Amino acid sequence: MLRGIYLPSLKQVLITKLRGKIPDDLLRYIPSRYPIIGSAVLIHLHPALNSFSDLIGNAILEALGNNVKSVWVKKGKTLGIYRKPMFQCIVGECNPIVIHRELNTLFKLDISKLTFSPGNAGERERLVRMIRRDDVILDMFACCGNLSMPIAVNVKPKCIYAIEINPLAYAFLLENIRLNKVSNIVQPSLMDNHYLELEEIATHVLLGFLPSPDKIQTIRGIKAICPEGGVLHYHTIVRNKYEYSSIITNLLRLVNKQGYRVEKVNVQKIKNMAPKVEHIVIRLNIKR
Repeated sequence: MLRGIYLPSLKQVLITKLRGKIPDDLLRYIPSRYPIIGSAVLIHLHPALNSFSDLIGNAILEALGNNVKSVWVKKGKTLGIYRKPMFQCIVGECNPIVIHRELNTLFKLDISKLTFSPGNAGERERLVRMIRRDDVILDMFACCGNLSMPIAVNVKPKCIYAIEINPLAYAFLLENIRLNKVSNIVQPSLMDNHYLELEEIATHVLLGFLPSPDKIQTIRGIKAICPEGGVLHYHTIVRNKYEYSSIITNLLRLVNKQGYRVEKVNVQKIKNMAPKVEHIVIRLNIKR
């Protein structure tokens, strides 16, 4: 199963198919990115193309053949602490519940109500390579297992504590634990991570929330690192080089205030969110 298509060649195929059906001056707005979750394609459509959405959607289904069954258009920003996406199905079999396959892992989710980014596939693969069998992971924003499920499947670490506040996401997390047969590894909790009391237990803490975890959540994550040392994976959005410096400085200060010291800082770009807007992860190796 394809996880996403970003090649200009598909855009050119669509332009060829749609020429004569859409005004020539609008063809340049045909999307360039076609991320796929399970059997659903997600697209961002320029407002000038809204009245041609059915034509575009059907052309995408025809171009991709059996790889996809529906096309969904982004209708607004992701909302709230539950990170609810705003997508609307325009053509095809509009069942929002899909099973996405990636890194030997099954992700069952409702794409109309839960966020899952194919653009984070590289980060999921990096985590699988980075984490070892003797590690203990705390995933403070587990959703349906977006970051930590491939770790459970491919690495089989000692334990993954998976924390999720959204009851719907938690239900799919439980289902994915069952589908991937990792109930002996993943310990799920339905709770607000602001009240997390796990301390000095993890070798890796995943803070995968955008635009960024708040101060209390970050402190909870720091305190969960075992005294012998571990890695804090802090996700955020940056718009310029000055934000990089400010965010890292604030993180270092926060780590020091919790009685830890920083041994190494690594910054990894995950994906572009918009022109000059990047989703990054800051990895801090810290210890008492």
